[in-house]
Parts: sequence; structure tokens; C-alpha cells
Amino acid sequence: MELQQKTDPEMLRYWVWLTLVFGAASSRLLHYLDHAETPRDVYEAIQAGRYHDLPPAVQKAMTEHSIGEADSIVYFCRSHEIALLPINSMEYPSVLRNIATPPVLLTAKGNLELLAHPMSLAVVGTRRPSPYTERVTNHIVGELSSRGFVIVSGFAKGVDGIAHTAALDHGGATVAVLGCGINVNYPREHQVLRDRMLSSGKGLLLSEYLPGTQPFPANFPRRNRILSGLCEATAVMEAALRSGSLSTAQYAVDQGRYLYCVPPADIFDPRYAGVISLLRDGAFPLMSYEDVLMSYYSRYPQYMQQSDLRDSERLVFSEPGDASADVSAPKPAAEPERPAPEPVQTAQPVSQKDEKPLPEDETGRAIVQYLRECGDTYADDIAAALDMDLSTLLSELTLLELDGFVETLFGKHYRAC
Repeated sequence: MELQQKTDPEMLRYWVWLTLVFGAASSRLLHYLDHAETPRDVYEAIQAGRYHDLPPAVQKAMTEHSIGEADSIVYFCRSHEIALLPINSMEYPSVLRNIATPPVLLTAKGNLELLAHPMSLAVVGTRRPSPYTERVTNHIVGELSSRGFVIVSGFAKGVDGIAHTAALDHGGATVAVLGCGINVNYPREHQVLRDRMLSSGKGLLLSEYLPGTQPFPANFPRRNRILSGLCEATAVMEAALRSGSLSTAQYAVDQGRYLYCVPPADIFDPRYAGVISLLRDGAFPLMSYEDVLMSYYSRYPQYMQQSDLRDSERLVFSEPGDASADVSAPKPAAEPERPAPEPVQTAQPVSQKDEKPLPEDETGRAIVQYLRECGDTYADDIAAALDMDLSTLLSELTLLELDGFVETLFGKHYRAC
């Protein structure tokens, strides 16, 4: 489908009807839309019986939902200032459009400009956080919010609510991704928080579910792909082995985003077992808000304050043992040295005297030299920097790994050997 400059009001009825019939996260509907000019074409094809692979559940839903019902929902949204954002509209966040199964239609209420802000962090965690986790979440979210970050979370009790509140308390903005309809008051304990987000002009409620949709348990795992999909990075503050936050973390990895985890307060406490598992698999330890700043340092310097740019440069380029590299945020007394999450934060450029061997072919040399200069880097970023086709780059990286020039890291990162 072609990208629209502005959502066509006449098309909204068809977007809503298709959502009623196919439900959320339908890859089949995405396929139909990819091969159609407009959602009306898909609607008319369904009515004419031109699709022969419709599942029984969809065929049943076709008889239960009329285009008149869709018109009523469009009118309700317009009357209650609920925006309808189809996947081909300019208001739809482009970063979300590129995930594996993007929502076909988003409903939103609040400040839509937050969807276009590139410096956003997804914060997830347990509904029953420890005092340690509450303290860490308040501190990290507060520091990032005061520096212009948009905090994205799931509006649940516990870590989600703490993150949304901390963002507002520090003058920042926050997006709540719901597992129900925008107009459904869930959880009830967050009514005051909901009102504050909307009245302040610094909050946005977002959902792929139509108004009136109740918070069924199956909605929330689907919702998690949107949480991570909206952000360059996801932070897991606390998670047990069966925590729903682990699905958000997996989505973040699958989507090629940064994944951070707050180290546990007690390695023997089962409340942190999920976090320990993620850290073992290679997630970046989140020890300070500055860890997140460094992930965004090279990509979005124009959105960072001058003081934060200086701090990021100091943290990235300072020599070990440099007294000026001390940070004001509280840290453990004997914090271990850890790998840096941002490409420019890793090993310093190789000097001439190192004289490490390079591949014989020109393409391989360019890739290895780039990794040695920039450090751990996503494949997408390497392809963009070297103006290479991604599939060609991945083939080259495979050969370079076999030859011992690069190694594959967690989350589709690559490092020069």
C-alpha cells in the first residue's frame, strides 16, 4: 500500500471493519493489504468472495460485523477525541511499521507528537517490584525523562506505573501501550495516572484494540511487540522466570533493538531469575541512566542537551582511570567492568603499530576496518555506513567469521576480532 500524506476519513470505516473481522496482529490481513490499493479494495474482495483462504473464524466474524458497526466506531472515536491511525498514514510511527507483524490500525488519545520522537525507551517489569527495583526505576526513568526521553510502558501495576509516574514527575513525556480499548478503565488503580497523562499534554494512550475491547489475558503478549517496536531500546527492571516482561525482551532482540537489564539485588532471589537469564544471554547490564544515553549518543546527538553530549563523550572516549570519568549517579562500591552497549563506546581505533591482519578482498577489508574503528555494531548500521545491501553484507560477515576476522554477538551485533 502507498503511504498516505493524510488519513482519508472515508477509508477509516474500512480500516475499522477489517480490524473487527480479522482482529489484532493478523499477518493474513497484512498480506491482503500489501496487494491492494486501499482497504476498501480488500473489503470489496471479501464481500465478493474472491479470497478462498479465509479461516473459519474470519468467515464467522464477517457475518457478525457490518460496515454500519464500523461507521459507529469511527463516529465514537471522533466524538471522544480518539485518533485512528492506519498503518499507511503519516501519523503512524515508522519505527513500528517495520516490525514483523505491525498493527494494522492504532487507536490513540493524547499527544500524538510523542510517536515521532526518536529518543524513547521501553521500560517493563514485574507488577510486584521490590523496593530496590522501585528505587532504581524511579532514578533511571527520572534522569532520562529530564533529558528529553519519552518513556514507553504497558500501564500495568508495578514497574509500568512507576515508570509512567516518574516520567511525569520529572517533566518528561510517556506513552502507555494498552492491552484493551482506549476507553476501558484498566487497571482501575491508574485512573488518576490516566487523567494526569492526558491533562498534562505529556502523555499518550495507545492501543491496537478498538474502543470497548476488554483486557483479555491473550491481548497482553501481543501488545508486547508494540512496546519494544516503538523504541530503539528496552529496559527490563525486574523479572522472574515466567514474567511477561521476558516476551517483551525477546521481541526487542528479534527486532534488532538494544536490550538492557538491571542487575539483581540478590542472585538467589527468584524474583530476579528472569533478569539473570537475560544477562547470561548477553543483555546489557543497566547500571546507570548513562548506559542508555550512550546508546543514543551517535544516532541522535541533535536531541541531546549539550551537557549530556559532553558526558557521553567523556564516558565513551576517556582513558581508564581518568578521574574526570567519575559519574554522579550512585553505583555499587565495586562495580565490575562491563561491555559497552553503544558501538562507539567499545575498543579504541586500532593504531598503526597494532598491524592486525586484514582480509584480502576490498569489501572484507572495509567491513573489518569499520568494526575496528566503531566497535560492536548492528548489521543494519554497518550496511548503512558502507552503503551495502543487507543480504550481501550478511553473506560477507558469515565468510569473515569463518576466517576469524569477526564474531557474532547477542542481538545481531558484530565485532572485529
